[in-house]
Amino acid sequence: MKACGLVVEYNPFHLGHKYHLDKAKALSGAEVTVAVMSGNFVQRGEPAIFSKDIRVKTALDNGVDLVVELPFIYGVEAADIFAKYSLFILEALKCETFVFGSETGTVKDLNEKYHADSISTPRLDEVIQENLSKGLGYPKARALAQKTIHNYYLETPNDILATSYINAIKRYNLSIKPISFKICKKYKNAAKIRKMILNNKDISKLVPNKYSFTYTNNLDKYFDILKYKLLTTSSSELASIHLVDEGIENLFIKQIKLTSNMADFIAACVSKRYSGARIKRTIIHILNNTDKQKAERILSTGIPYVRVLGFNEVGQKYLNSISEECHVPILSKFGGRDLELAQLEKRASDVYYAVYKEPSRSKFQRYEIIKFPIRKISTKKK
Repeated sequence: MKACGLVVEYNPFHLGHKYHLDKAKALSGAEVTVAVMSGNFVQRGEPAIFSKDIRVKTALDNGVDLVVELPFIYGVEAADIFAKYSLFILEALKCETFVFGSETGTVKDLNEKYHADSISTPRLDEVIQENLSKGLGYPKARALAQKTIHNYYLETPNDILATSYINAIKRYNLSIKPISFKICKKYKNAAKIRKMILNNKDISKLVPNKYSFTYTNNLDKYFDILKYKLLTTSSSELASIHLVDEGIENLFIKQIKLTSNMADFIAACVSKRYSGARIKRTIIHILNNTDKQKAERILSTGIPYVRVLGFNEVGQKYLNSISEECHVPILSKFGGRDLELAQLEKRASDVYYAVYKEPSRSKFQRYEIIKFPIRKISTKKK
């Protein structure tokens, strides 16, 4: 069976995602669609607005055949690491193609515009470091270095991810074939839809199906937990947490005393050196107490497993067909795992649900162990 890979958040699933899914099937000609989905926390450094089970069910309802998890430590990262491990998972699952959207268009267009054959060079790394020493944040430092070395300026979000995907495939000699298409601007993006949801606005015309949920999550709800953590932790202890470096711990300790909500705290910390996304990702790792040395160890190796979150009959058939070829374990049950990565994932789930009220909190924390994978069984008569 020919499989096409997707990297998704579905935060939440909307008409633009449906367009992406349909486009992927058409462009790849695949018989199976495999989605690597971010877990409870997403790449921009925020908790997913809906719980994981809702997003998995919605993916399956709209035609995804197999949903697997992008672990927390890979997902709450800058674009290069996020892209690298997403593709490692799709490669392990024997996907022949990988389809993604970009502002520019096809892979050929991306290569011509951004000289993707030379995206990463020693000289580029040198100029990035020079820009960082001037107090610029990494995204800005890299964008300006690319303008200096390659005479282009890479700053649109989908193109940044697109070039990260292409670069990862080349750097790690992956066999998966990238296919890109120009994103359709007529669909509202997920950020605007999340804002509408949180403001109790009608989103029925922007999503392909009705959402059934009783709770929405957002970063604001973690402010009191963050404040307690920062007020009771020394700067040296904070410096042992993943992504806490360059003195950002002192900035956080200072600003948490001067602000009264998450939005103001983030705004007070943003600067030339620290982008909003970098601040939020750091917050998430502080909330999860992600040990820096452990994170570096995990991020210096390949993937230890693939965790299945959901599948339909086609997805299950595909899993069975590749089970003997897959070079890493495919986990269908999560309980009792002693793998370091799995332990971090369980902790991230507990932290995600920490702002829920009882008995919902305990119920959903148990779901992380027992509810997945979700199976969608066809109701059609054979």
